[in-house]
Amino acid sequence: MDLSDRRILIQYRLILCILLLALAAAAQNTGSSNQAPDEKKTAVAEDSVAAAARSSKNQKAHAKKVFSDEDMEAWSGPLPRLKMEGTENADEIIAAINTYRAKHTAEQTERVVRIWYERYDEILTAAIQNNIETRVLRDANTSNGYELCMESRDYQQCNNRQMAEQRGARNDQIQIAKNFNVESRIQQAFMRIRNALMMCNLRYEWFKVRTTNGVDKF
Repeated sequence: MDLSDRRILIQYRLILCILLLALAAAAQNTGSSNQAPDEKKTAVAEDSVAAAARSSKNQKAHAKKVFSDEDMEAWSGPLPRLKMEGTENADEIIAAINTYRAKHTAEQTERVVRIWYERYDEILTAAIQNNIETRVLRDANTSNGYELCMESRDYQQCNNRQMAEQRGARNDQIQIAKNFNVESRIQQAFMRIRNALMMCNLRYEWFKVRTTNGVDKF
């Protein structure tokens, strides 16, 4: 191969290399342009997640307050509080309902009466449930104590346990009596107030009185 042929071959190889480099650069540019939409989609998705997180945080910040027993006791509406001790004041509450009714709409009157009712219905429910649970637990403790006493055959231990059960039973009876007084006071007030409302042609289907079994209403 002479010098002229070698020069032609070298030039051919250079041209081939230049073409290959140009093709590689074009392929890289095409790949970059294809990735751009994906990157935009990723950015949009990340923004959506961040927005959802901010929304969740705002919802938690504006969540409604959970009212405690102290809040309920501090509540003061247009109707008087029901007296739990001493002379009952159902007549005072009935008079307050009639006074409120004379200056407000039927819907406003029902709302006020229902708020008052639900407040004391919760107290009634708690007293009934507490008595039921206390009786069930006392019966279980008495039964278990008797079985353990029979199994141990230890007279002193058995006697000590029986004395402890008697003290516990007396404390339970005191609490049960207190709850029963609350139950009776609220049930009687509910019945009197409901009868008075019906005489005034105010019939509220939701105004029910719970029974001491914790299940039935009338």
